[in-house]
Amino acid sequence: MRSLLTVSLLALVVGPLGVACSVASEEDAEVADSALSDADLGTKALAIMGAKVPNAQQQCNRCHDVNTATLTKWAADYKTTVAFLSDESKSKDERINYLRRDPADPTSTFAPAKLGFLTAGSHFAGTGAIDKTRTPATYAQAQILSKLFDGKGDELAKFKANTLMLIEPEYDRLSAGEYNTIATWLDKGMPALKDLLKEEPRPTTCTDDFAALKAHASEIKTKSWASVNKENRVPMFACDAAAKPLDCFKQTFNGAEIFADSATKDYGKGWSQDGGTIRVLRELAYHTFYWTRTSADGRFVANGMSGGGADGAVIADLSASLASGGPKTRDIAASAKYDPDFWPDNKGFMFQGTPNGGVFCAQSLLTNPATTRISFNEPQCSKLDTIGLYQTVGQRIGDNSVADHFVVNGKFASDNPGQTASDHDLEPTFGPDAKAIIRVMFAQGNDAESGYQVKQSVELNTPFEGDIMMSRSSTLLGARVAGEHGQLGYQVRQVTGTFVDNAYRFTLKPIGRICMAGNKANFSFDERFLVTHHYLTRADFASDAEFAKYKDKGASDIFITDFVTGKKQRITHMNPGQFAIFPHFRSDGWLYFMVRDASGAAKKEFIAASDWAIRQTEATPTP
Repeated sequence: MRSLLTVSLLALVVGPLGVACSVASEEDAEVADSALSDADLGTKALAIMGAKVPNAQQQCNRCHDVNTATLTKWAADYKTTVAFLSDESKSKDERINYLRRDPADPTSTFAPAKLGFLTAGSHFAGTGAIDKTRTPATYAQAQILSKLFDGKGDELAKFKANTLMLIEPEYDRLSAGEYNTIATWLDKGMPALKDLLKEEPRPTTCTDDFAALKAHASEIKTKSWASVNKENRVPMFACDAAAKPLDCFKQTFNGAEIFADSATKDYGKGWSQDGGTIRVLRELAYHTFYWTRTSADGRFVANGMSGGGADGAVIADLSASLASGGPKTRDIAASAKYDPDFWPDNKGFMFQGTPNGGVFCAQSLLTNPATTRISFNEPQCSKLDTIGLYQTVGQRIGDNSVADHFVVNGKFASDNPGQTASDHDLEPTFGPDAKAIIRVMFAQGNDAESGYQVKQSVELNTPFEGDIMMSRSSTLLGARVAGEHGQLGYQVRQVTGTFVDNAYRFTLKPIGRICMAGNKANFSFDERFLVTHHYLTRADFASDAEFAKYKDKGASDIFITDFVTGKKQRITHMNPGQFAIFPHFRSDGWLYFMVRDASGAAKKEFIAASDWAIRQTEATPTP
């Protein structure tokens, strides 16, 4: 679940540095660094991080491409951060607040993205266990943080807790010696980098290609999860039994709509674009952390929760809004951190960052009114070994309730918006060795209650592609393309899985290209639409005068591509300081997303929903 590529380094060096990445002795790492040649020092540092050098620990490279583009970005952020934190002309509070998601808000959580590579050593702050002689670079940077938080023990504890995110439980953090090696090399300016990492050229052009995507939408029309759930009469939240999707969310209480049209709210005027309607489903009493996902029926909305403590996540049950006697709230606390997702049959969900790592749970756990908190040790939950972070899920469309489930992940950039003008689309640096990792979950019994186990893992080449998302039927993969000068839109690949000898054999075939700015993308349940959020820049405005209102506050909007018409549409128009983020479809075509609103003195967050895709399909039916 995250914010800049420096957060990616957090996951790389604080998280996925598996056993093989921590095998060097402290003495070997510490004593030799200052005496090594530039080439030897660079090779040693790159091997620790999992780059393409001899004796590299490839576990480190499971989530992030350690290549020239990535390292250049990490190094620049690292140097900027160290320089700012070392500037004693600024007060301690100024420097501490610089590390927050919102520097203007002293209650805001700390953002790993603000630390650069220093994030990898945040766990050394406040400890006396670092040897000044053996690991001078580690010691010096630990001292920067220790002095900065001197006398602020509570803030230091929050800082360390906030910046120790994205850790997969099977991996260790960097040792003092390993950190020293990499920091020493970075401080020297990464000498010999280009000689050590020879890389093939990145792509430089993007051309829209919708023909095969349109054909796919047509071919799967009657057998997509949208069609299956409709045929199985899966009730959609806030819809009458016989209602069309456009008639949903129109319930009232005491003469007022429970799910207000955003146009009726001062903060929401102008949000909806191109003839769509946006409904405000709920104003939250908590702040979210990383991405949002909703159940197939739209009833449950899951997030990480900023400042959630041991229960670092929350699942909102929107059905409480329709309770007898008037709208109420029901929030289920969850002992997790980030990356929720729901399976398309509406029978299961998963979370990352739990005490048991990645975990699958039957959705009956949420529908049970007695559930107020989830520990992920419940009998309805089963541990999913080896599931990587920033996963997305798909499900084979079968003839029973325990059809095989799939989880895919690959290289990623981390996005947790800070609600400031500095938020921007994440720069992809995925390299030629990037891969999609598909893990297959097989049922342990006859229904979702019995759980699933990961029985197979397959890696497939997706050069220069990352932030990979799977369509609900598991037949498409959508990924951001890392070009020579930044993102080059989205590549869509068709997934073919053949079950032979009790295992799947997968192949990938490119079937479409979408040239559009944005971040991680998601597919609709009917697999006709691809949606993402995009942080606005000058290029998104007709004039300097129009952009001027956004320049100091920032904003992000939701953008959708229609495979059938080839239309690429901005469907929201947030006001300055408002961020529409993490769009995700439910089964009938309603599109849910979060709005983080920093435009007023009291920062607020909303769950919202748009009917734009439904209207588009009615206007131009899928052939």
